[in-house]
Amino acid sequence: MEVIEPYLTFAIDRHADERLALDFSLRVLPGAFVSSQWLSGAAVSRRKKHATMDGNDDLCLLVPRGGGTIQMRFPDRRHGLDDVVLHAGGYAQLWGNEESYHSWSLGSDNQVICVPRAEVSDSVNDLDDALYRGVPQSAALNLLCGYAKTLASNIGPLDKGTLLQARKTLTDLFILALGPTRDAAEVAKDSARAAQFARIKADIEENLDNPDLSLGWLARRHGRRPRAIRDLFYAFGTNFTDHVLATKLGRANKMLSDPRLCELTITAIAFRAGFSDLSWFNQAFRRRYGMTPSDQRRISQEKHSASTIR
Repeated sequence: MEVIEPYLTFAIDRHADERLALDFSLRVLPGAFVSSQWLSGAAVSRRKKHATMDGNDDLCLLVPRGGGTIQMRFPDRRHGLDDVVLHAGGYAQLWGNEESYHSWSLGSDNQVICVPRAEVSDSVNDLDDALYRGVPQSAALNLLCGYAKTLASNIGPLDKGTLLQARKTLTDLFILALGPTRDAAEVAKDSARAAQFARIKADIEENLDNPDLSLGWLARRHGRRPRAIRDLFYAFGTNFTDHVLATKLGRANKMLSDPRLCELTITAIAFRAGFSDLSWFNQAFRRRYGMTPSDQRRISQEKHSASTIR
């Protein structure tokens, strides 16, 4: 029995004679959660006893992202298909947590996103249709999945205020993916913009050492014009150039402070952080942190040595 506190219970079992493999990342928000996982040879079930145990009737969306098919069975469903086969690029499956289900896969990459039903029901044009047919691929669904992936990644702990804001953004994007009412679409505009910005920042973080990183390159990857990307940075009080530089310096500073990387030269760290000019790196680092990269490494090593001695 697996338990996602404080509100959702389900069971994971080995499926038939297949080898069980599970790679799982999760972010729990107030009243919601997102997860990304690779499942192979796994059968996941939620039965009536689970729903009785936790009383959860929120909405869940399973989005297949790659690998083989996912099969789902809803044994006592009153509205919707009883048997569903999901595959990457096809429909995502929506259900309510009050429903029993059984799903299994011989190897699939997928995301699960769960949000409060009460915050969605009145904001979607036809929730019954989405429950019956599923949710088709769209720009809004991609935006939701991108934001959920960022939340479930290794971005570290978030404070309560950030978690509440993340839950709101996630719920707004969930509504957009299902088909919002006109009023709900207007309300969700800010959340969509925040999610787009988060997605672009994550893309920059993953490609700091890519020589092609530029406004034009990002615009092509995200299907937007360079000016739209630039305006998005302005809307959040920064600009593309400053953000990239700050992100590179932050990565370099983290590496310089990591005792496990003490064998790396400062030049190697600069290149790994995305700098191609060592002189520019030294100048920018000193202007940002008030010390040279060498000073930062020395201070971090002294602190590490002192804590080790204690």
